[in-house]
Amino acid sequence: MKSIDKKLAIAALAVLVSSCASMSEEECMVADWHALGFEDGAAGQQIAQLSRRRQACAEHGVRPDTEAYRAGRSEGLRLYCTEQRGFRLGRAGGGYSGVCPANLEEQFMPAYQAGRDIFLAQQAVNQVANAIDKSHAEREHLLDDITGMSAELIDDETTAEERITLLTDIKRAQERRGALKAEIRDLEQELTLREAEFHQVELSSPYR
Repeated sequence: MKSIDKKLAIAALAVLVSSCASMSEEECMVADWHALGFEDGAAGQQIAQLSRRRQACAEHGVRPDTEAYRAGRSEGLRLYCTEQRGFRLGRAGGGYSGVCPANLEEQFMPAYQAGRDIFLAQQAVNQVANAIDKSHAEREHLLDDITGMSAELIDDETTAEERITLLTDIKRAQERRGALKAEIRDLEQELTLREAEFHQVELSSPYR
């Protein structure tokens, strides 16, 4: 356990001194390639990250210790490719790039998919809720327009031709408000269904 904690501390330090794969000459010279591999593995980085680090250090005439990096990465992946991490990643809507070895992926993927199912169900709820908010906002905007046009309609300076146009626009706005009211009613019914689906998916997940 102490060994893992030490490696995590080293990996955290590596994050501070080496953002992404961009490495300075000094960082390349003193790099702990095992720790960097562990950091990348624990973050779920693809092996292509080694190529990016290699390229960065090649500019300074430094070759990485690929064997140490790969060994560290394998250890890091054991922290990444867990049920708990998979569920959290899927639940947050994160992408998975297939980095886990087959023996670890067997436990990672079901949890990841379960988390993603909850994420997608929540996203469906949010989309309908946002549509309702948008429709309400449009109705309010139309009401303001109708109020403004009604005031202009009775203005003494408004011409007869302008009144005809205003009456047409007011009628169109009122019809649109009526249509939106019906749409909101339908959306609220859909929201109830989506919320029920979300709660069902969430409650049925064995990884909660």
